[in-house]
Amino acid sequence: MSASLSTPETATATAPKPVGPLFISVYALAMFGIWMSIMLPASVTLALRISEINPEGKTTSYSIAAGIGTLTALLANPLFGRLSDRTRSRFGRRRPWIVVGLAGTIVGAAIIGLSDSIPLLLLGWIVMQAFVNAAIAATLAIVPDHIPARQQGLVGSLSGTASAAAVVVGVFFVQWFPSNILAQFGLPVLVAVVFSTLLLALFRDDAPADDDIEPFSVREFLGSFYINPRHSPDFAKFLAALFLICCGLGVIATYTVYILQDRIHAPEADLPHLITLAYVIPGILAVVSAPIAGWLNDRTGRRKLVLGIDAVIVAAGILVTAFAESVPMFLLGVCLVAGIGTGVLYGSYIGFAVATMNDPATSARDLGVTNIAITLPYSIMPFAAPLLLGIGDGGPNYPLLLILSAVLTLCGFVPLLAIRSTR
Repeated sequence: MSASLSTPETATATAPKPVGPLFISVYALAMFGIWMSIMLPASVTLALRISEINPEGKTTSYSIAAGIGTLTALLANPLFGRLSDRTRSRFGRRRPWIVVGLAGTIVGAAIIGLSDSIPLLLLGWIVMQAFVNAAIAATLAIVPDHIPARQQGLVGSLSGTASAAAVVVGVFFVQWFPSNILAQFGLPVLVAVVFSTLLLALFRDDAPADDDIEPFSVREFLGSFYINPRHSPDFAKFLAALFLICCGLGVIATYTVYILQDRIHAPEADLPHLITLAYVIPGILAVVSAPIAGWLNDRTGRRKLVLGIDAVIVAAGILVTAFAESVPMFLLGVCLVAGIGTGVLYGSYIGFAVATMNDPATSARDLGVTNIAITLPYSIMPFAAPLLLGIGDGGPNYPLLLILSAVLTLCGFVPLLAIRSTR
């Protein structure tokens, strides 16, 4: 079986050929490098850099940076996906944007590393978030473009596996380079460049977009962020189900530390160790469960069943966390949600998205909108949560917040069961 890809002269001509273990391995490494280049700053090193520049106002500055970064990612991923879908370069429509995305990521990381003020750091973070999402959008689109349907679940799951692995490696990475800013921002980007270069070397036959594409207009621009339910009913239902399931994931991801402090009453001295466990163990479970879920999707074709089971796992984990009164029970709940639940979702969503898409010519844009459905709950839930946490006396009402999050997750069954184009 060939390691490289063979594609037609235009983007929509013939079905793709199967890919071999070499290409699959290099694709996984490229996704790992790209995800690590942004996940490590987003989770750890950006906060450390802000605390160096503005130690007194670090909390406010980090909140601003996190919000701006999330908004930039939400807009950039589908927009660059749309541009990639329309690219008619002789080098193809995906390869140029992988290169442009990595180049912009290098520039953004350099600005952050050299910045001596918060405004300059924010500029670097915006540049980095925008261009790394260009690389992500183009790399993810390789799956619907060039991977046959019977391999899409497995190969698509590698993106989720890479994302989870990047978080786990990032926890140890900061311990290896605790005070070296150049290493903290530069080495992850270098890893992304090296592995992506290997991918580009294998992915030689990237086809350009078709010649009959309409001119890029304001309508086309706005269409980068919207899916018409009448034109793509099953894809819209899938996005709704994905959004609802991720509402539960977003609450656990946001309030893990505070639940340990306020609900479990973990001793302050044990908190760093427990936080590490609460991220590393679920991260390892996600790395393991994502490819298994992708394989199950390919093997059985029962994408609705796999994602439905995942919704039950996530809801069950949230409820365990809601009523946990000890560290072991808390870790069990987090492992179900952030470990197995996240892993199965990451292993399923790309293959499911591709199975419900209507137009292969807009696959990168569609996957960008899928990314919005996954990411948006992580931004919305922290804003809505204080309304629930403030109900009642005796401190934050975490049980109420978590129970309603579990209900929202299970509501994902409604649009999921209505999908007709896949089982």
